[in-house]
Amino acid sequence: MAADRSLKKACLSDLGSEWLLQIICNHGADFGDASVSTPLAMGTPNAAGEQVDLLNATDGSGECRQGARNDEDDEMTEGSAWRGLREDVESASTKDRHIDDVAIQKVGLDIIRNLICGSDGAEMIDHLFEQFGQDKLFAVLISKLRPRLVNAFSRDRRSSENVVRQAQAPTDIIYTVICLINNMAAGSPRHRQAVIAQQELLKVIVTLLSHSNREIRTGCAWVVINLTFVDDQSDQVGCKQRIYQLKKIGVMEKLRKLEEDAELDVRERVKTAVSQMTHFDRP
Repeated sequence: MAADRSLKKACLSDLGSEWLLQIICNHGADFGDASVSTPLAMGTPNAAGEQVDLLNATDGSGECRQGARNDEDDEMTEGSAWRGLREDVESASTKDRHIDDVAIQKVGLDIIRNLICGSDGAEMIDHLFEQFGQDKLFAVLISKLRPRLVNAFSRDRRSSENVVRQAQAPTDIIYTVICLINNMAAGSPRHRQAVIAQQELLKVIVTLLSHSNREIRTGCAWVVINLTFVDDQSDQVGCKQRIYQLKKIGVMEKLRKLEEDAELDVRERVKTAVSQMTHFDRP
């Protein structure tokens, strides 16, 4: 998001943190269970009680760089994330002038994700933690990654019982959340410490290293890369602790299995992640 800090903060203030959380947590069609919520309308009240037209979101410019501390010229995203917001919503299936729930949630996540892009990312992460509450924000992100149990009617017409099944989160939502986490992990050492402290989040990311979508596997490898980056000498002890925590939950074993991944980009990111994970093992 190519905007200075004051403009970003003003945008967040105008939208309202609670309004953003509302559209992000609107689970509805997340897992194909339309009975659990009502889709949000195109014009949804913000913090000031004004109607916000999601179909006409303000376009922006600038690219959201993931793994910014790696010297390689790679990005997890293509083009301006802000330009993609309008396209995502406009291309979403609509009915009775309502936007698909998943598309709406992605808009909310993309807004937060792009607020913490750029050279002022560290300050904006602190601002987000202040506005949303650090624990509350992480809890929401974890909820968007985890599979959820949903009710589905039995196919046996002789039975009126519902069948409980586990449904994976939508790939678009998972990928966007992973990008957002990468932006946090690419902040300052204290932000990496904040991410590494979220053990439940990290355990979900470990499972996502085996996801069928290559971009999600690559994104999870970027999380490891960003968490094991050392800013300077003062961050060495903290980095060693982060590596220890990652190894303890099985990250290294997962990375080793991905060294022969069919996708070149995954293999390259894994190579970097393994190198940084073993940095302090070298004499």
